[in-house]
Amino acid sequence: MPRETYTRTGTEVALDVKRIFGDEALVELKGSDLLRWINAAQREIASSNQSLKGTATTDLSKGQVVYPLPADSPVYQIQGIHVEGKPLKPVTFQAAQEYINSDDPELQAEGEPKIWYEWDGDIYIYPAPDKDLPAGMSLFYISYPAQLINLADALQVPDRFYNQVVDYVLAQAYRLDENWQATQYQDQRFRDSMNRHMVNENVMDVNYYPTKVVLPEDE
Repeated sequence: MPRETYTRTGTEVALDVKRIFGDEALVELKGSDLLRWINAAQREIASSNQSLKGTATTDLSKGQVVYPLPADSPVYQIQGIHVEGKPLKPVTFQAAQEYINSDDPELQAEGEPKIWYEWDGDIYIYPAPDKDLPAGMSLFYISYPAQLINLADALQVPDRFYNQVVDYVLAQAYRLDENWQATQYQDQRFRDSMNRHMVNENVMDVNYYPTKVVLPEDE
């Protein structure tokens, strides 16, 4: 998929919403309301569509198994982890415990990491590295959108979701106005368009899913 573009702003959303709603003078719709609804729209879009992609790197230390998620990276879902450019295999917490307890209950093994799992905001890799690796681990993730502080700020969702942001904000404006028919229409319009985006994402990912996790001892 081509790299996403991020050129639209909260001000543009506010202008479109005010024109459609018929409140360009901001008599009923307040700037603070529009800002809050735009941020809510971004969160809703990000939670239902894996569009906000990010990467981060961290140093690996000899003998260290546990690494916290990067504090400056708003990680929503981890998509993959590489060590020195090689992808590690994701396993569930339970599968990792069973494997480690049977093979290395004292957790003393060191070498080239093969698997990873996540627990309570920390990443666990196994076996522990047998040497220090500066910037040795790359994390690929889906991120949370940053909050807009002012309407002039750039939207944190890609441009292709601009109309969905407008639809979501309009639905909240009509709800405030107690125009229930218009609210229902905009809500449905937003949901339908998001579903179309999800279908398109699934088509693009068809070559990658479903996946099957294989533990090292199964090879």
